[in-house]
Amino acid sequence: MIRLLWRFGFRAASLALLLAPASATGAACCGGGFAAPSLIAGDDRATLSAVFSHAEIRKDVYADGTWANRRFRESTQTLRLEGAHTFSDLWQAGFAIPVVQRGRSGDSTAGLGDISGTLGYEILPDWDYHPWRPRGHLYLQLSAPTGRAVQASESLYQLDGRGRGFWAAGLGALFTKGYGAWDLFMNASVRRGFRRSLGDRGTLIPGWGGELALGFGHSFGDFRVGPSLTWSYEDAVAIEGSSSGARERFATLALAAAYLIDPAWAATISVFDQTLFGHPVNARLGRGATLQLQRRWAR
Repeated sequence: MIRLLWRFGFRAASLALLLAPASATGAACCGGGFAAPSLIAGDDRATLSAVFSHAEIRKDVYADGTWANRRFRESTQTLRLEGAHTFSDLWQAGFAIPVVQRGRSGDSTAGLGDISGTLGYEILPDWDYHPWRPRGHLYLQLSAPTGRAVQASESLYQLDGRGRGFWAAGLGALFTKGYGAWDLFMNASVRRGFRRSLGDRGTLIPGWGGELALGFGHSFGDFRVGPSLTWSYEDAVAIEGSSSGARERFATLALAAAYLIDPAWAATISVFDQTLFGHPVNARLGRGATLQLQRRWAR
């Protein structure tokens, strides 16, 4: 996950938690998705986090934009291990490994989701604590199809679909800035999926996707609180000779609260809702919460 650290106030908030699980689970609570980049955006040498999230689907939005309320319960729980490590003043690498459990109407399955790796470079260092120039990171991300695709599901309600089913490579940029006890961030990314055969199920033909996230926060000593809003988009994923698919679009509002336990440990809790903003298309919209425990090593 991306780590935000500020010169003033609380210095251990997580951008990926501010963005909520939307950036990591694709269409809200459906299980398969793209991980937030594992990137240190502050002054730590390394970070290691355990993240647990729970989401409940509340609405279905179809390809024509029609909304429908859910009449049955469907949920997703994700336990994710992630970390990042710098190997020079400007370069770093990170990883994310999710285990996903999906349940509906008394049935459930669990297993590995899509793992990802990140390579980051600090394009705008803040060594001189410039009064207005932001700190900036550029990153590359690779997502591997280690989770079963929904299109290759073998279970009722497609509950064993815990991944996107194809390789994807992305490019992103993160900018952060602190003003006293206040902080701002912007994260933008774009990615491209690659064709992958599912055997007798056909060949997946994905397209482009991406996210744009904006947020801010305020520190009160060892506490920090702040909201964020993330817009997510994914081209239609077609099955060659069978289905043309439909594009996916949704927005996630999140509110996070973080506490610095001591210089080496921090905890963050966030709540999120995908039913409030944007003009969603072809999405399962949910509400939920995320809890993170993070270990940090100073440079």
